[in-house]
Amino acid sequence: MKLVVLGLSLGSSWGNGHATTFRALLAAFAARGHEVLFLEREVPWYSGDNRDLVDPDFCRLEYYRDLDDLRHYGSEIAAADAVVVGSYVPEGVEVSRYVQAMAKGVRAFYDIDTPVTLAKLLKGDFEYLSPEVIPGFDVYLSFTGGPTLRRIEQDYGSPAARALYCSVDPAAYRPLVTPPLWDLTYLGTYSPDRQPTLDRLLLEPARRRPDLRFAVAGPQYPDDIDWPANVERIEHLPPAEHAAFYNASRMTLNVTRADMIAAGWSPSVRLFEAAACGTPILSDRWDGIESLFVPGSEIVLADTTEDALAALDADQRRVGTAARQRVLEAHTAAHRAAELEAHLQEASQKKKGRAKETMTMKTADHQPLTLVAGGAGFIGSHLCAELLARGHRVLCLDNLQTARPSNLRLLEGHPNFAFIEGDIVNPLPAAVIERTNEIGRIYNLACAASPPQYQADPEHTMLTCVVGTDHLLRLAEASGARFLLTSTSEVYGDPEVHPQREDYRGWVNCTGPRACYDEGKRAAEAMAFDFARMGRAQVRVARIFNTFGPHMHPDDGRVVSNLICQALSGRDVTIYGDGTQTRSFCYVSDMVEGLIALMECDIDGLEPINLGNPEERTVSELLEAIVDLVDRPVTVTHLPLPVDDPRRRRPDISRAKAQLGWTPRTPLHEGLALTCAWFAEEIGATPSEDQPTISVAAE
Repeated sequence: MKLVVLGLSLGSSWGNGHATTFRALLAAFAARGHEVLFLEREVPWYSGDNRDLVDPDFCRLEYYRDLDDLRHYGSEIAAADAVVVGSYVPEGVEVSRYVQAMAKGVRAFYDIDTPVTLAKLLKGDFEYLSPEVIPGFDVYLSFTGGPTLRRIEQDYGSPAARALYCSVDPAAYRPLVTPPLWDLTYLGTYSPDRQPTLDRLLLEPARRRPDLRFAVAGPQYPDDIDWPANVERIEHLPPAEHAAFYNASRMTLNVTRADMIAAGWSPSVRLFEAAACGTPILSDRWDGIESLFVPGSEIVLADTTEDALAALDADQRRVGTAARQRVLEAHTAAHRAAELEAHLQEASQKKKGRAKETMTMKTADHQPLTLVAGGAGFIGSHLCAELLARGHRVLCLDNLQTARPSNLRLLEGHPNFAFIEGDIVNPLPAAVIERTNEIGRIYNLACAASPPQYQADPEHTMLTCVVGTDHLLRLAEASGARFLLTSTSEVYGDPEVHPQREDYRGWVNCTGPRACYDEGKRAAEAMAFDFARMGRAQVRVARIFNTFGPHMHPDDGRVVSNLICQALSGRDVTIYGDGTQTRSFCYVSDMVEGLIALMECDIDGLEPINLGNPEERTVSELLEAIVDLVDRPVTVTHLPLPVDDPRRRRPDISRAKAQLGWTPRTPLHEGLALTCAWFAEEIGATPSEDQPTISVAAE
């Protein structure tokens, strides 16, 4: 299995338990034969001298500076069998959305702070996770078990919540021959909600028993704490010294955060580490602790200072021995790695076994339904995924004429997703009409978009643009939904104005072979604006310029997909014209962001808006970039330009910038790298001698 993990930290254990948790778990996971890439956000407090793991031998550790830098690993995220996003990852919500949009394999969230996370969600604090992205993870792995797992599924829409407790590496945490230094110790970062327990079970016993020795290790404790003279303070204790610390303790204290006490079933990693060393543990009390260690024989529970003093006066060595045995039987990193593997395999099997047509979407009166017509297509499938990642309920309608069902394989079975096969040229399916009152947004992407596809059945293309748009506009009128039409840069024809502004009326051949699409979209725009002028529907119209990315059909005749497929498979590359005709290529994730921004913006809807990348490239330049990525020699054949093929195409996106605050962010080379990686897996890179050469038009 190829696993990608985006976690808070692996390289630095300073002030967090995430690093030690990930180190033990991933080392054991790699030992099971898996390949691991860990991506860590580079931040000042986990760098420099605070970085205590530089080159792990169990995984590849890479650092990224920001979200844009993370995109450099997009192809590896897309190709992974599973991708795990951890809690407290900086900009975690945006990272989650990116992963959910890119990853083909299992998408998991690993919450090392579950009770804290849920408390933050209730307060509307979406620092690293938000309710809208939870359903987009195939499995929610949690440091907390018990009833909390059902809550994550029922209240937040997780398809599957599974306990994955912290663990310990018994090779690193084991009994040592060490002289005792302290009678009672505590290891942990300062937390205001833990401090009262620390006062009650360690500091007050220290005040009452000056003959005993105590220690508190961990950073961030305030200067105004009154430390008794017999309490040694250790500001930072690196993981390499944890085992010696525990072994030098006659007993160690476990203190649980308030949110974790309230949730129960929330063992700390320190609990397992101390037990693995055979050190007796004195702990506060919470529901579920008895499922991990037997109170009285494997752990000592204390509520009061008197309880703590009584425990210190007894010989607890047998308790430490029994706790170590329990850890070795059930709580090592090897146990957790096996559980992780099982959870990821379970999620993978569920994804593979889901039916293509499902109406299991949860009903939610407070959450409107978003209808995406053409949602199984290239852009439509990415739009559906992004909407789901943002918490929308999505109803996908597609006739599968040019779309591929495999585009939706990662969405099937999602609790907020349903697919209906139907053609908008015909009366809308009953399964759509019966949900009229639920629908709040309608995206119309339902039309073949590449010249070979829309010219194959020009009558159907025209009817899809006109009759189909009419059906959806009437649905928008009946439901009160906002309607967005995806029009096209083809309405400008072979333009005489460059770049193309929305007020340019175009130079279109209304009787040529491309007219079914060009004029069909122009008619659809006219109809949408008429509905808006008459107050029958709120409309938005996007004029989309050339878009590319994963989920393109290998044989759709568009220049990006065909050049990549031909170059990968070693066939001759055929270009119409001399290659000097230009296009502006926009990566699909940027286009989806633009569509959503347009749908949600507050404008009057009576003017179209260009969406595309204003960076103009010739077809020859595009080919050069692809050849560099594929790293194979190619033979190019030139043929005459098709009828009405535009010579230049470049959007003026001033209106989109001003009204939506939108501009594409993905550089061409980066988008092409992601697209090449996807096609390489989709079609394979082995040349096929009997496969015919495909000519390339510049659409």
